[in-house]
Amino acid sequence: MGCNLRDLATAHPLDLGEFSGQRVAVDVFLNAYQFITSLTGADGKPLSYKGQPVAHLMGFLDRATWMLENGIEPVFIFDGRPHELKMETLAGRRIRKDNANAKWEAAIEAEDMALAKKLGPQTAEYTREMVAQTKRLFDCLGLVWIEAPMEAEGAGAVRCANGEVAAVASQDWDTLLYGSPVMIRNLTSHGRRKFGRMVVAEKIVLAELLENHNITREQLVDLAIMIGTDFHPGIRGIGPKTGLKLIREHGTMEAVAEVKDFEMPEDIETIRGLFHNHPIHPEPLPESTKAGEERLREFLQGEFGFSERRLERALKRLANANHLKSDSQPTLFDF
Repeated sequence: MGCNLRDLATAHPLDLGEFSGQRVAVDVFLNAYQFITSLTGADGKPLSYKGQPVAHLMGFLDRATWMLENGIEPVFIFDGRPHELKMETLAGRRIRKDNANAKWEAAIEAEDMALAKKLGPQTAEYTREMVAQTKRLFDCLGLVWIEAPMEAEGAGAVRCANGEVAAVASQDWDTLLYGSPVMIRNLTSHGRRKFGRMVVAEKIVLAELLENHNITREQLVDLAIMIGTDFHPGIRGIGPKTGLKLIREHGTMEAVAEVKDFEMPEDIETIRGLFHNHPIHPEPLPESTKAGEERLREFLQGEFGFSERRLERALKRLANANHLKSDSQPTLFDF
């Protein structure tokens, strides 16, 4: 999840109409994990059909068609190959997941389904097969998806800065470090209840954050490195508030290191470069097409047992958004 900048950012409740008629980049992996950890069965594992997980498809079908009905065109971005500096972070996540799996298996063996339900989401995996299925769903929906060279939120941020999308929808605060002018949190959870409270999408504007704290983006990146990112664990004893005070007083991480007597990261320029010059593929984003009803039915009902009610709700939203075609029964929208 990268660096937590929540304490420094001002989040504004999102007016969906603000992004009507515009493209918004969506970080696929974080949203996929949201779906497979919330749409679970009695054992805490993702909802499935004949042994195949379907929670990711349910979640993306519902939220993608909801966005289209609200005038927002999602552009889905998948993570690419992680940088070598992130490997330590990923290894730590793997260890935590293995530990959770062992506890979950013990709970199942003890027939403690309440504990299994609680532990299940901690064991969630978004497998390569599930990734491929998600891409097929987007193809059936006529929606654009791309694979980033490295970090999805990084690629989205660069394309937002370039004007190709209006915002980046992600839970990862690193989106701002990569330079996205606008970040949207909770977009795919908007209007849902979580822990008894209604979730509302929030907009965070990078320029506002920088102005409010009287810092530059370069200083924000240095601040984040001191707090801790996916590429560096951070400096012990420095959190967001302390780090902000230090970076405003001394200007750079090097100057702070001199005053506080800590060693600079060996790969500091590489880390800075990952945030300031994150790679993207040179090709422009392709255009979306209309969803194919027959393809959706064959894929979701034929292969994954989706109910008619669930599919009809999605088809109605697509029709309302003028984003649906039927090969066998053309509608007025097709002409």
